[in-house]
Amino acid sequence: MTRKQAVAIVGAGPAGIAAALALAEYGVPAILIDEAEHVGGQYYKHFGVAPGSSRGRGLDQLRQQGRERLHALERSKVDVRLGTTVWGFFEPNRLALVADDRVDVLEAAAVLIATGAIERVAAFPGWTLPGVMTAGAAQRVLSHDGILPGRRFVLAGTGPLLLAIATQIVEAGGEVAAVVDCVGLTEPTHRLRHAQAVVGQPRRLRQWADYRLALRRAGVPYFHNYTVVEARGDGELREVVIAEKDAGWNIVPETRQVLEADTLCLHFGFAASTELAQLAGCALAFARERGGWYVAHDDGMRASRPGFYVAGQVSGIGGADLAEATGALAGLTIAYDLGVIGAEAYDRAARPLRRTIRQGRAFARMLNEVYTEPPGIARLVEPTTVLCRCEEVTASQIDQAVAAGVTTLNGLKRRTRCGMGFCQGRICSQVVGRYLEGRYGVAPDEAGVFNARVPLKPVPLGALATIPDDAS
Repeated sequence: MTRKQAVAIVGAGPAGIAAALALAEYGVPAILIDEAEHVGGQYYKHFGVAPGSSRGRGLDQLRQQGRERLHALERSKVDVRLGTTVWGFFEPNRLALVADDRVDVLEAAAVLIATGAIERVAAFPGWTLPGVMTAGAAQRVLSHDGILPGRRFVLAGTGPLLLAIATQIVEAGGEVAAVVDCVGLTEPTHRLRHAQAVVGQPRRLRQWADYRLALRRAGVPYFHNYTVVEARGDGELREVVIAEKDAGWNIVPETRQVLEADTLCLHFGFAASTELAQLAGCALAFARERGGWYVAHDDGMRASRPGFYVAGQVSGIGGADLAEATGALAGLTIAYDLGVIGAEAYDRAARPLRRTIRQGRAFARMLNEVYTEPPGIARLVEPTTVLCRCEEVTASQIDQAVAAGVTTLNGLKRRTRCGMGFCQGRICSQVVGRYLEGRYGVAPDEAGVFNARVPLKPVPLGALATIPDDAS
């Protein structure tokens, strides 16, 4: 088969790997593309460390799972292209790639978008100080390089990932001054509303219990229903101010505490990376139970644009197990749509995958409803707080634009340059969107999303000169 008859899979995380292996099973040529140097995405990134080293029990288990996926890919005929960035989409059906400072254009029979997600952050005074990072960034440095990115840590935000990473830091010899959990299942209303979803996940419950026990044994303080109020330091982080909050995110002044720390790790859930799907003209949808904006799709993982499919976090935030099931279903659907398998075989193979996806979505709905930070978090922002780091746009500048009648993200981009920087709005879209909703009551579907534009990621100018003549 020619390249045009192959299926392009963008993203070599759990979803992309599952889709590639499903296609390989049916003999469909697939090209698996990822900008990282290893397959596995953010979830299975841990297997890249030295074989004889340990990063703690949890990371060691993930490393072994990642190696198993890698070995399965090596045994297959999947064309794996690592260190390759997809930076654009051009009509009628072409992906622009860059690798080793050379540009290539790939036209495929079908495109599966499995680009994953990025961590959510929250804005508050001092959140741009050196020493403040996402929890996932700290985990990557620890798991991949075997280095602690600091000495004394505070982990703050929402969700069980805080406990997991805090445990990994402790096991690696780091000092965790506190875990600060803004919301969680410890609240009675959450326990009652989501009891069925939680009971159906014994493995995850055991994991959470193990993390809490390990942290308790290590003497790590756990603050529930608290939040970070401020990060302080002269050029770098020195102190983290935390305080209890009420249901409306009003700070209880007498509960303020100052913690000494040189590293603050933030995690407020995940947001789907939808930029490539937007560029290709695939419709988006918004639902809090899906973690916010995601790529709309049918029950076979088909996107709204013919020939495009989605899997993993871009189809709704839900974790690795759910991502693998959606990837396997997407691969199966592509094989069916290409005429490789018949309707009866497709229905038979898709049935258990759809059942797994329904179960996974129920649990993901609970996580997204409980652990996604509420709009009230905007109360932490002061007028001088930077909301767009790349362009240094402050809250007061956003306030001025809103006063002039601008209430959409793209309108704010034109008025303030918010979203025009190096990250192209990936970070500030979350921060500003939450600020608009919490401070002014602008619903997410009213605010919209930043328009995606080429290049999606930076491309060296010299590489553009290598574009093939037949690609124009």
